[in-house]
Amino acid sequence: MMTKQVTVKIRRAQPDDQQVIIDIFNEAVLAGIATDESKPVTVDQRQDWFAQFDERHPLWVATIDGTVVGWCALENFYPNHAYRDSAEIAIYIHKRAHRHGIGRLFLNYVGQQIKNHLHFKTVIAYIYERNQPSQGLFSSCGYEKWGHMPNISKVDGEYRELKIYGKNFPTA
Repeated sequence: MMTKQVTVKIRRAQPDDQQVIIDIFNEAVLAGIATDESKPVTVDQRQDWFAQFDERHPLWVATIDGTVVGWCALENFYPNHAYRDSAEIAIYIHKRAHRHGIGRLFLNYVGQQIKNHLHFKTVIAYIYERNQPSQGLFSSCGYEKWGHMPNISKVDGEYRELKIYGKNFPTA
């Protein structure tokens, strides 16, 4: 049996993508292992979050046949100017598109964007201890486990541990 070749495209998120970005995020909220939220959020509740993205800190979406199947964000790591060459990364993939290489594609794409024009030195990911798939993804793409913060957040009445993964990129 032949398998259809699927082409994934990555592009900058547009305002029209906001609802599907939130829908994908809310899938992760309901799964209970990847977010700080305990209940779904709305587009209106996330307008400040959407407004933070710019040329230096982009929000991308992955599409298959024009349908958004995931998103990736490079956010400010910390507001002090000393951290301007660091970014925090977040990746969320629609459950139908899990285990199809989209997370790896995003991480490779981010690396190329950093090399070509974003020029971040460091990218940091915060991953909950239960989110084994994300830990494996980041590890397999050259991110190292830099530490952990035990019992740092309380979601649904339960304290959770965040693992810190990071990668330093070469500077020109």
